[in-house]
Amino acid sequence: MHQIGDTISTEFRAKYVDQVAKDGSTEWYKGLTIWSPNINIFRDPRWGRGQETYGEDPYLTSRMGVAFVTGLQGNDPKYFKTVATPKHFAVHSGPELTRHEVDVTASRHDMEDTYFPAFRATVMEGKAQSVMCAYNSLNGQPACGNTTLLQEHLRKDWGFDGYVVSDCGAMRDIHVGHAYAKTLPERQRLHSRLVRITSALIPR
Repeated sequence: MHQIGDTISTEFRAKYVDQVAKDGSTEWYKGLTIWSPNINIFRDPRWGRGQETYGEDPYLTSRMGVAFVTGLQGNDPKYFKTVATPKHFAVHSGPELTRHEVDVTASRHDMEDTYFPAFRATVMEGKAQSVMCAYNSLNGQPACGNTTLLQEHLRKDWGFDGYVVSDCGAMRDIHVGHAYAKTLPERQRLHSRLVRITSALIPR
């Protein structure tokens, strides 16, 4: 998995250089942030994206995730080759049709035992510089505005100093899908307290 990540990041760099040479643009889908690996735990065959994951085992998923992240980001002492983005944080493995409004209930034990090991490993050991928050809510708070996920665990417990990106449209879900924030400005205030956005290419 490390070799695969390294090969992908080499090709990604080449495509990035080619794209910048053509139009100078680094907008969406043209930068150096890779929205991978998908390290969600796959235990329900009804989920339509199980083929993206490493399976149902938290330990195996963490080992493969760390290898892939370090392959993507490289070992240059100053620059990242690309920036890896483990996803979807967290407990995102339910039916696709309900992902924008579902509130998943998970115990602290199940989160620590099942759903957090791979994220914790890719952040603390693999040093992933980006993490993608999920569409779903977790225990009453949207994942992209969830204080337990983003503050208690990601920033405080795991010492994450990179940046969080939302899944496509997940920010809208905070006030449309989940009705957690009643207005768009309220959603923006909530998110701005929890998420720090920086450049896709970060000096070490």
